[in-house]
Amino acid sequence: MFGNNRWILTLCCLVCVSLPTVDASEKMTVITYQEEPFAHQVKGVKQGMVIELIEKLFNQAGIDYEVIFYPLKRGMAMAKSHQNTCVLPIERSQQRESQYRWLGPVLLSRYGFYSKKALTTPLITLDDAKSYRIGSFLGSGVGEYLANYGYQVELANNDSLNLRKLARGRIELWAADVVTAKSIMNKEGINVGEPELVFFTSIRAMACHLSMDEARHKALSEALLVLYQSGYMTELNTKYGLK
Repeated sequence: MFGNNRWILTLCCLVCVSLPTVDASEKMTVITYQEEPFAHQVKGVKQGMVIELIEKLFNQAGIDYEVIFYPLKRGMAMAKSHQNTCVLPIERSQQRESQYRWLGPVLLSRYGFYSKKALTTPLITLDDAKSYRIGSFLGSGVGEYLANYGYQVELANNDSLNLRKLARGRIELWAADVVTAKSIMNKEGINVGEPELVFFTSIRAMACHLSMDEARHKALSEALLVLYQSGYMTELNTKYGLK
């Protein structure tokens, strides 16, 4: 799945590589959230794949910015209501599409169901998970997707809480990005093994306030294209285990 470059080639066909001049007088606020190894803070130092991508992307586009951490649900609300504000990485969906100005793709994610013990009903297809209590987190597009289709989804403030709930038997399945799940298990010292079923692949993007002006959107879109064409995105994905 990660070796498939068709979606990258599609992006490359959408825009040219001549970067426009933008008005940098107003700093942009870029919101992300705790999701190791993509974004996290260690003693106040911001780290992770998304942090590196933001720095490279905005510097390439020549746009001043600041990165702040908020829970995803709050970050999405702020990007919807505050000008010059973006949030990433989030899943695009039909419901969300008209609420933001989008830039992407920035991240390809695979999601799996994790369990603590043997399941009474093995997971062969996605439908097999309907009889189980599933943990996700507020703002998760996958959590929203499952809930909209009638799955029993319990939303926590962050994904680390879901692993603890799973270990204590408060949920039966944990729906998580497979790379994030490994990182959280290592950090928490709780190993629940490999996913019972990898059930969903999504392309995540950066969502910005609808008022983002055309020049900035164009500059960021073309800067992202440069990062793909130069091989930077491939190197970054490999560094964080996405290849």
